Amino acid sequence: MAFYTSPEIIAARAKLLDDIAQELIAKGILQTDRIVYRGGRVPLAANAYFILNLAYKALRLPGGHNTEIPKIAALQCVAIATFQPFRPLHKTNVRDVYEYRSSEIFALTYAFGILEIDFKPNTPEKKDLWLRLLDIIAAASSETLQAYVTDIEYKLVTSLEDYNHRVLLEADKLPINSLISIFELLSKKRNRIFGIIPWHTSAWNGCKNLFKSKK
Repeated sequence: MAFYTSPEIIAARAKLLDDIAQELIAKGILQTDRIVYRGGRVPLAANAYFILNLAYKALRLPGGHNTEIPKIAALQCVAIATFQPFRPLHKTNVRDVYEYRSSEIFALTYAFGILEIDFKPNTPEKKDLWLRLLDIIAAASSETLQAYVTDIEYKLVTSLEDYNHRVLLEADKLPINSLISIFELLSKKRNRIFGIIPWHTSAWNGCKNLFKSKK
C-alpha cells in the first residue's frame, strides 16, 4: 500500500521549511556562529509531519477530511520539536532564547507564516506569550514518532509506507491538541491581537518584526 501522500508534496514541504530556515539565518535571527543548522533533519521533519498527520486523522478526523491550517501548524511544530534542526553550538554556554529555543523559533516562524500572523512582541505581555509558546513547542516532542526516529538511527527506513498505520500515542494527545487549540484561538483573534499580513508578501516577512529588537 502506497504512502497516502506523494513524494512531490513531501519534497515541497521540506523545501519550504529549508527556505524558512535559510531566511532566519540570512536575517541574522538565528546566527550560525552560535547555532548549528542541521539541514539534513529538515526532510525528516517534513516526513514526520505526514506520518503524524495520518495518525492524528485516524484518531480525530473522518475519512477524506482535509487538515485545517491550525492543525497543520501544530503538527509541523511537533515534528520540528522532535527532530531539532537547530541546536546551540556551545550547549554549556548558551546566552539567550535565540540559542536554546532555536528550533522552536524555527517551528513558530513556520506556524505564524501559514496562519498569516504578524506578531510583534512589543509589550511585556506579548513577549511573555511568545516565550510560553516556545516552551510549549519544546515540550511537544512526539512519542508517536519515536519508532520512525529509531528506524532512522539504525538505518531501517525503507519506505514511508511502513508508517501508514501509526497510532497516535496517548502521551502526544495533550500537547498536540493544546497547540491546535492555541493556534485556532490565535488565528481567530489575529485581527485584534496581532494584525494580518497578506499572503503574497515575501516569505515570512511578517516574522521579521518578531526579532527586530534582538540583542
